[in-house]
Amino acid sequence: MKRFLLFVAIASLAAACKSPEITKTVVFAEDSDNCHFYRIPAMALDSQDNVIAVADRRYESLADLGYRKTSIDVSTRRSTDGGRTWSSQSFIARGDTSKVTGFGFGDASLTRTKSGRLICLMACGNGPKGFRRGLKEAALSSSDDGGITWSEVRVIPFPDNIHSAFVASGKGIVDKDGDILLSACVLDRDYPDPMPVPWPIDAHLFYSKDEGQTWTLQDEAAFKLGDEAKLVSLPDGRLLISSRVGQYGPRGINTAIKGNDGIYHWGEQGVAETLLANPCNGDIILWRNGLLLHSFIKDSKERKGLTLAVSSDNGQTWKDIMTLQEGYAAYSTMVVFKNGDLGVLYEDGSNSPDGGYDIVFLRVPRKLIKDSI
Repeated sequence: MKRFLLFVAIASLAAACKSPEITKTVVFAEDSDNCHFYRIPAMALDSQDNVIAVADRRYESLADLGYRKTSIDVSTRRSTDGGRTWSSQSFIARGDTSKVTGFGFGDASLTRTKSGRLICLMACGNGPKGFRRGLKEAALSSSDDGGITWSEVRVIPFPDNIHSAFVASGKGIVDKDGDILLSACVLDRDYPDPMPVPWPIDAHLFYSKDEGQTWTLQDEAAFKLGDEAKLVSLPDGRLLISSRVGQYGPRGINTAIKGNDGIYHWGEQGVAETLLANPCNGDIILWRNGLLLHSFIKDSKERKGLTLAVSSDNGQTWKDIMTLQEGYAAYSTMVVFKNGDLGVLYEDGSNSPDGGYDIVFLRVPRKLIKDSI
C-alpha cells in the first residue's frame, strides 16, 4: 500500500512538473466565410480577459488598398474562453466598391482605453498604389461592449502638410495618463517608381488625449526611415518604439520621455543589435517583472520562423527564447492575460498552397515562458 501511495505521489508530482503546452486555434481560416484571403491580425483583451481578434477580409486578392478593384473589409471574432473557441464573424467596417472603385478599410489596430472602450483604427481609401500615392485619412470605430457591437465608422483626416500616412496594424497602447498611443507610417511626398531603398518612410507618434475623440500626428519623427512599428511603456515611464527597418538586420529602437507639456520627446534613434529580424511587422509588449517580449520573423530571406525574444534591460539587449512557428509566417500581435499567459495572433502561411494565410491564435503558458528565460 505504501509503495502504491508513493507511486501515486511521484506520478502526481511528475504531472505537476510537466511543462504546459502551447495551444493553437485557427481564427480566420483561408477559404472560409465566403473569403479566400485573410491578412493583418489585430487583437485586444476586454476588461474580462475576453479576446477580440480582427483581420482584413481581402477576398480574391492579397493586394493592399489601392492595388485592387474590389474593397477590403475588416472583420472580427471574439473568444470568451481564453482562445479555445470563437464566435462567428461580424464586420467592423465594409468598403463600398459600387460607389468608388477599390474603396475599403484595412490594416486595423486595436486599443483598449482607460475606460475600457475598444478603439479600432484602420487605413481607408482608394488612391492608386495606396500608401505611396496618398492615404489622407484614417478610419475609426469603437465598441463599449467588449467588441460585440461597433459604432459607425468615422473618418479622421491627417494633416495637410504630409503626403500620406497610415496607422501601423496590430495594437496601440495606453499610458499611465490615459493617452492612447500608436505609431503611424508617414510619407512626406510622392516618389517615382521604384521607391528608394530604404523606403523614405518615417514612424511618427499618433495619439489621443480624450478617449479617441480627437487625434494628433506628432511632427517629430519617432524613427526616421522606419516603417511599421510598435510601442511599449517601460517601467520607468519612458516610451519605447521598435520599428522594422529596411532590409534584414536589427530592429530600430528609440525612446521618449513625456515632458511637463504632456508631449513625448524622442531621443537619439539606434538599433537593437541582438534582435536580428526580417523586415516584417512584429510586436513588443511588457510582460511581468519588467521583462519585455518581442515577436518577430527570424529568417533573413523569407518570411519564416516566428520567434519570441525577451529583454530584461528595457530593450537594449535581447535573447531569443522560443520559436513559435518554424514554417512560413508573417505579421503578429500579442496580449498578456491576467494570469500571465501570452496570447499571440499571427499569419500562418505554412499550410497555404497559394501564398495565403490562416490567422492563428496561440496561447503560451506563463510557466513555459518563465522556464525558457
